Amino acid sequence: LRNLEWELSDRFVVCFVRRLGPISDAPAAAMPGIEKLPIEETLEDSPQTRSLLGVFEEDTAAISNYCTQLYQAMHRIYDAQNELSAATHLTSRLLKEYDKQRFPLGGDDEVMSSTLQQFAKVIDELSSCHAVLSTQLADAMMFPITQFKERDLKEILTLKEVFQIASDDHDTAINRYSRLSKKRDNDK
Repeated sequence: LRNLEWELSDRFVVCFVRRLGPISDAPAAAMPGIEKLPIEETLEDSPQTRSLLGVFEEDTAAISNYCTQLYQAMHRIYDAQNELSAATHLTSRLLKEYDKQRFPLGGDDEVMSSTLQQFAKVIDELSSCHAVLSTQLADAMMFPITQFKERDLKEILTLKEVFQIASDDHDTAINRYSRLSKKRDNDK
């Protein structure tokens, strides 16, 4: 069972990474042959470069949105597994406490007590399996998607914001320069 769980989680991560591919490859489906944004062309600030950058930004936004939804779904699974683990543990504990209960009309029923104790052992094993699965979900599912969201996607979105600020500053400087040029031409 443990090997199957690890194999399934490994397959998920491999399929997820294959599906996403490197971040620079993501827009290739929308624009065949484009695998990366050439940094040399950004100095020219051409409309084609801005358009290509827009495609990359749209793709990043789509990946970010998808990963957020995927994270929320995975977190629901993880929370449900933790709740199931806690519920089976509580059930086992309550089954074990049957012997400590004193019922006014019921006598000491050895068959009932023995049956509930055996059932408590089964529920204990089930609770242990749920706890292990919960840990494996945290390690194999939640940790990778959280790292991807917090490290990679956050960095891309931060770089987008930095580029936007630099682009706005560049456009402002170009406008100032063009105004100065017009004033100099008018002064002559």
